[in-house]
Amino acid sequence: MINVLLAMFVGVAAGAALRPVVVALAVPAGRSTDCLACSPQPAAGPVVLRLLLSGCPNCRDRSLGALWLPPAATAAAFSAVAGGGATGWYAAAQYWIAFLGAALLLVDSAVQRLPDALTAPAAVGTLALLARAAAEGEPGSLPRAVAVAVAAGALFTAFALGSMGLGDAKLAVSLGALLGWRSWQAAWAGLVLAFTFGAVFAVVLLVVQRRSRKSTLAFGPALIIGTLAVLATGP
Repeated sequence: MINVLLAMFVGVAAGAALRPVVVALAVPAGRSTDCLACSPQPAAGPVVLRLLLSGCPNCRDRSLGALWLPPAATAAAFSAVAGGGATGWYAAAQYWIAFLGAALLLVDSAVQRLPDALTAPAAVGTLALLARAAAEGEPGSLPRAVAVAVAAGALFTAFALGSMGLGDAKLAVSLGALLGWRSWQAAWAGLVLAFTFGAVFAVVLLVVQRRSRKSTLAFGPALIIGTLAVLATGP
């Protein structure tokens, strides 16, 4: 319990530091700003999250920015990792994903994009930390982690030919590696939970925001939440 509370407080501090990054990246592709003050066009993402994440790098308007949102997201993510009880370098890899994953979740929810500026360090950092865990002889399998990472990237690249984007494929590499280190069962569980959460989110948006079935929906949050849910079940 103490570890979870400590992780939550550290997550709050990490989220506060992460907020400028989230604000800077929470813009639609091809747009330099999503500010309501200097952009006449509305953002593509859900209205509530767009308002909460608004913050303009051009006019410096932060009137609609929610100071609490990134800290709340990282606190929840860090608490989930701490609850799983992982230790060593594998735990470091989990916290790395919790940190960057919280930012990716917020950005993708707001503007339906997963920036390379976050997905690339997520993948590189995760694989590097898992390699160190393997060098230290921690329980787990680096070859399995790499195999799942490659398989997940290939699977979601194939999905990108349909309705998903390549950002999901890049994110799946780091999440797949993290779950694959533990077991094949964890990897499958993460995939199943991701699609389950994705379906639930889609239904909620259809009902609450009256989106059509042909609307583009962010899948990154479902991938991240599904992974954190598996990590929270144990080391």
